[in-house]
Amino acid sequence: MKPAVTLAETCAPNGAPFTLVEHDGEYSLHSGGVQLESSFAHNGAAELGRLSAQPFRSARQPRILVAGLGLGYVLSGLRNALPQKRAVFQVAEPIPELPGWHREHLSSLHEGQLEDSRLIVRKETLNEALRKDKEGWQALVIDADSALPQAGVTSRGGVPHSSFLHRAHSSLKEGGLLAISCSSEHHAFERKIRRAGFDVVHEIVPTSQKGKQKQRSTIWLARKGAYEQSRSYRGAQNK
Repeated sequence: MKPAVTLAETCAPNGAPFTLVEHDGEYSLHSGGVQLESSFAHNGAAELGRLSAQPFRSARQPRILVAGLGLGYVLSGLRNALPQKRAVFQVAEPIPELPGWHREHLSSLHEGQLEDSRLIVRKETLNEALRKDKEGWQALVIDADSALPQAGVTSRGGVPHSSFLHRAHSSLKEGGLLAISCSSEHHAFERKIRRAGFDVVHEIVPTSQKGKQKQRSTIWLARKGAYEQSRSYRGAQNK
């Protein structure tokens, strides 16, 4: 069996070690001994990006805010689904070393992704990005299952706080979308999202297309304004 190799290491905002590991051609991010995200099981992240993009495929200039770069699969899903030249993909990334890790170690995962002229990566938290913005967003995209918890955004278990959900609602344009990958208890989290003013559906997708384990990711699609079911969300459950 090939050994795991630590390619890069820094400290997360909470002071815990944050590492990039390679093992047998697959890459993963870890913090405090916990694996956050893996290139082996990236389907859930890619689907989060793809589903987030569906309502805006006809928009001339969609503005999308992504919480964290991670291994780049959410961003890749968005970019592939939204080819518009005037689209804006802004990433709020609190770990300043991560874009450099992509260029040095992860370029094979998403060739040329960080050179996309539509992409803006800023060293900031998601809350900081929301405070600075004056225009409003078409979509906010959060892979809460695979990201470090952020103060004022998610709990240690990766569940968004009620106060953040209300803040997100006010930061979205009318008809905007809050898309979250979060494996919280379904009924309780749905009530939480609805209390923040959203109409919401959820879709359950395979976390990985590889291996024998049938792990699933739950993607929540919360719309500001009346939610209209469409073919883009085949399999979504509206409760």
